[in-house]
Amino acid sequence: MIKGHINLDINENDLQNLKFEDHFQTYQQRPEISQYYTAENSSIWQMFHEESPAWVHALSKKVPQDFDHAVVSVIRVDPGQTVPLHVDRHYWVQEIHGKGRTHRYLIMLEDWKSGHYFELEEEPVVKWKAGDWIRFDQPQWHLGSNSGIEPWYSVQVTGVVL
Repeated sequence: MIKGHINLDINENDLQNLKFEDHFQTYQQRPEISQYYTAENSSIWQMFHEESPAWVHALSKKVPQDFDHAVVSVIRVDPGQTVPLHVDRHYWVQEIHGKGRTHRYLIMLEDWKSGHYFELEEEPVVKWKAGDWIRFDQPQWHLGSNSGIEPWYSVQVTGVVL
């Protein structure tokens, strides 16, 4: 896991003005997950590249530029929702920019709040600050959840590695 920090040039209104239209159940890549995780407890809101506002695209320029091409998305995980253990496929960036090794920057848009949780390769990540990021490669297992009382917002910058 590689971590860093960028300065965010956003405010509370930027988050409140996001217009999410895509709400879907998260990955179900292991048999035991389909037994316990349903659309009711493991769905997220996501805004993809072309739908994302300019300030989201600007964030992609602030992380280390160790990729040729990238796509961005914004995710909102509402209270009571989980993102079960999974490996991202990164098919979207590869469909647009071609096959290759990929990695992702997960940028936290607000300071950590009680109940917000991320885990990468069995390593918990909590108590982050707005602008903290985590970089991980495509085949790494990770999960997240929101057992708090406020939505959890993040940006993903997914790039085809140089």
